[in-house]
Amino acid sequence: MSQTDADEEGWRGALSEPGFAPQARIFKWLPSNPRCPLCQAPYGLPFGPIVHLLGFGRSKRYPQLCNPCFRQMERYRGGAEVEVTVLFADVRGSTGMAERSSASEFNLLLSRFYALVTQAVRDEGGIIDKFLGDGVMALFIPSFTEKRHAQHGLNAARRILRDAELPIGVGLNTGKAFTGFLGPSDEVAGFSAVGDAVNVAHRLGEAAGPGELLVGGDELSFAEPPAADPGGTWDKRELQVKGRDQAVRAWSLQLQREAVA
Repeated sequence: MSQTDADEEGWRGALSEPGFAPQARIFKWLPSNPRCPLCQAPYGLPFGPIVHLLGFGRSKRYPQLCNPCFRQMERYRGGAEVEVTVLFADVRGSTGMAERSSASEFNLLLSRFYALVTQAVRDEGGIIDKFLGDGVMALFIPSFTEKRHAQHGLNAARRILRDAELPIGVGLNTGKAFTGFLGPSDEVAGFSAVGDAVNVAHRLGEAAGPGELLVGGDELSFAEPPAADPGGTWDKRELQVKGRDQAVRAWSLQLQREAVA
């Protein structure tokens, strides 16, 4: 096995298996949730402050990870093809909003939107990949979500749609993507994912109307919709999206509330 193959296998384990790091054999016995998904270093009381003194405090850049696990990933940039859930959330009509608002007012609106998405994603074990002007891309990785990345992604998407002050559309898709710590240099490298599953999530996000969530991907059963939502109803849709010859099947949740119109 080449070094490249070995590195990719290591990344696949880190992205797919909770508690993959060797320290997890010890830390998993310390009952202090929340904890680092890779080494199981506890962050909560009573043991969190103790392991923090040993250098296993939260990473500032990715608070889900402890500092040693983050530095390990940063040092060995790369990734592997794994199944992930990708979320895109975009503000609808942002050009008109910017025209009608001062720059500082528009920035405040977007800042509140970014804060909502960031909190919703992190509460479900996800990672913010990037901010895209008036949108956000987020990843839900198996090892970070106890292998329930699709459900955690759906939970975050519904919360974002429900709590947003602005008219937004959300796309969510599950599938294989090359995922890891990607980028051409230390200055710009970070968690990201590339591949068809990401492109489909992006296109679903673009196709979603104000107050709409479009959900697609490998883990969905199209015989039955996702779990019932008190804020709206699920409907089947087939979408022709830019860049793909085949239609994309998705479930649509249209939020029924006056705040999104």
